[in-house]
Amino acid sequence: MKTQHSGLGEVLRHPAIWRGDGRAAAVACVPSGHAALDAVLPGGGWPLAGVSEIVVPRPGMGELALLWPVLRRCAGQTVCLIRPPLLPYAPAWAAAGIALERLIWLRPGDTAGALWAMEQALREPGCGAVLGWIDGVDDRAARRLLLASREGGGCGFLLRTRAGQTSPLPLRLGVEPLPGGVAVRVLKYRGLPLAKPILLRSEAHALAGALFAESAAGRLPGHGDAA
Repeated sequence: MKTQHSGLGEVLRHPAIWRGDGRAAAVACVPSGHAALDAVLPGGGWPLAGVSEIVVPRPGMGELALLWPVLRRCAGQTVCLIRPPLLPYAPAWAAAGIALERLIWLRPGDTAGALWAMEQALREPGCGAVLGWIDGVDDRAARRLLLASREGGGCGFLLRTRAGQTSPLPLRLGVEPLPGGVAVRVLKYRGLPLAKPILLRSEAHALAGALFAESAAGRLPGHGDAA
């Protein structure tokens, strides 16, 4: 007579039974452009139809150097910038290979407006990537961004200077500047942190400028200016 334990073993060996190994189901993704980072990201790249959280000490500390490669892959699609704290500097974006005619800069006046704008952009199928520099995103707002990204199917990036205590976003990275590059640490990934940071060599193109965004949104400084 078979024991209950041996019967359970037979059931678990059945090919129709999936046994969890601590890894999430495969997700559609796009390569990050950094082989060392792709090796640890779910599916081997940035998740599509999702929102990834990137935490930096302060704006302009290497987050765009991390994202240039995936933004270049948005050929024929819009790249939307929501409330960037620094002026997007058109020559730097052009030098990084980003088509300026596909770049949209929005600067809502408050966090609520920024969240609304990011949600609408994520829902748009024509947006290949949406970058939102927004702190103070609570659990409910993050879930709305996730739902919107699933409708649009693009890559969403929530760039913050402090990590939320809790968040439904599946992926959170910390970025620290280093001479000639950045150190990227996986802070949240399938519920388990990656202790060892990944060192990535930075591209020569600097962040979008050194001045805080004070002027009206919509037009990129340096694009079409006389000087």
